[in-house]
Amino acid sequence: MPLTEQRKKELFEVLDRTSPRPKNAPAPEYPQEYKDFLKLSEEEILTREADGYSYTLYIYRAKNREKNCPIHINIHGGGFVAPHAPCDSMFSSYLAHEIGGIVVDLDYTTSREASWPVAFDQCYDAAQYTFDQCEAWGGDKGRISIGGYSAGGALTAGIALKSGESGDFRLCLQVLGYPPLDNLIHPLYKKDGYRRVLAAERELAFTELYFGGDKEGMACPYGSPVYASDEQLRLVPRALVISAGGCNFRYEDEEYAGRMASVGVEVTVKRFPKASHGFIPHFGEYWKEAVDLIARSIRSARV
Repeated sequence: MPLTEQRKKELFEVLDRTSPRPKNAPAPEYPQEYKDFLKLSEEEILTREADGYSYTLYIYRAKNREKNCPIHINIHGGGFVAPHAPCDSMFSSYLAHEIGGIVVDLDYTTSREASWPVAFDQCYDAAQYTFDQCEAWGGDKGRISIGGYSAGGALTAGIALKSGESGDFRLCLQVLGYPPLDNLIHPLYKKDGYRRVLAAERELAFTELYFGGDKEGMACPYGSPVYASDEQLRLVPRALVISAGGCNFRYEDEEYAGRMASVGVEVTVKRFPKASHGFIPHFGEYWKEAVDLIARSIRSARV
């Protein structure tokens, strides 16, 4: 049953009450060094539509890109609730430069406007569009990767599963940055569930808003990738899984990496023990080390 407007209001009140940032706090001010990352690439903004909702693509073409360059699709986080932010553009432009290619930065419709599966379908549409445009953009179809952080990582894992099954396109790499991969089980029932970094009620509110009460969506592998079968996992691309010590999702992320490896998928796992959830695109401590690893992985990945 879809969520009522009253229930949505209650859930957003939970998010406001449990937010680590004070209500109406000003947006973070990034150092000029990070703002200057935007000078490393040329930006193009496109609008597309899927499931009756429009979404935006920010395309960053590195000024140092070469012919037949890699293309990476970037999916931001934010609990499926927060929209694209300035740091996502800075991060994507920097990453485009580091890989000597193109980054397609995706601003999907959040759960403030629409619930499952709108955001997922938009991300899948964006990936298909990227493959369709690859040659015109001067990219290599064998070097198209996808990655995301937190909610974006969950969307990434689902897309890797669906594209592997459908054969619609072949990704060379999936980058999973500390994503919630089990959106069905109550957070307190997970490993170390009572030693919370993210309040359980906050995590539950994000999940309920995203799925809109759709239990089947919560349990399906595209919504909760940990429930993928071995047969489904065998078809996914090479993976880079990044977890953080200050993140409750680290256990399910690393267990998912182990399952992929157990069926023959090439997997690299890196935990940053002292890092916090969300540290990579928000330029938290250790972000540079993480991006160096991501860029190396993208540059070396091929179908």
